Amino acid sequence: MHKHKKTFIILINIILITAFCLIIYKAYKTFAGDPVMLKKELAKFGNWGKIILIFIMAFQVVFVFLPGEVIEIAAGFSYGTLEGLIICLLGTIIGTVIIYSLLNKYGIKFINKFYDTSKINQIKFLKKEKHLEIIIFFIFFIPGTPKDLITYLAPFTRLKLTTFLTISSIARIPSIITSTISGSALSNQNYQLTIWVFIITGIISILGLLIYKFYVHKKNL
Repeated sequence: MHKHKKTFIILINIILITAFCLIIYKAYKTFAGDPVMLKKELAKFGNWGKIILIFIMAFQVVFVFLPGEVIEIAAGFSYGTLEGLIICLLGTIIGTVIIYSLLNKYGIKFINKFYDTSKINQIKFLKKEKHLEIIIFFIFFIPGTPKDLITYLAPFTRLKLTTFLTISSIARIPSIITSTISGSALSNQNYQLTIWVFIITGIISILGLLIYKFYVHKKNL
């Protein structure tokens, strides 16, 4: 009886979370093509608009229903480079805490709801990595790497939540700030800067992804 009750509670939670994600996704589809409207809508909520974006970012980290860069650009467009950075960092911190809590409670089976087993197996070597802190830093520092997947595996490594949060948050700053700079420049109609930031970030992201894939492939030989 207790087992059925636990299953029912988990099911209800999944339904509620899915519904929330769909609402956010619908809002994203509505405002993605019109960032000016998004800025105006958030402004109606005052400081609550910032809190809304923080929790949207947190849910993105947990459920990966949107590209994180989209939310980062939206934060920069709506609140500027530095405030946008703070909003996104707070969101990623909250999302990471939620992931650690969920995995401590439900175990590795929870990851399988979001990622293929093959992807998880590719990075299992991190559990035994001697220089784990350095590896985690560079994975989060370099654009284009699967940060969300690493966040899900981190609770099963020797890294404590506080250690992982410190490393990942500091390492995320350059990646996030390039997006918030783009958003802020777009808001100020500085299209030349926006284009250059996108181009440079795109090139670095491609290189980062190639380096990451090479490293993972080498570790799995």
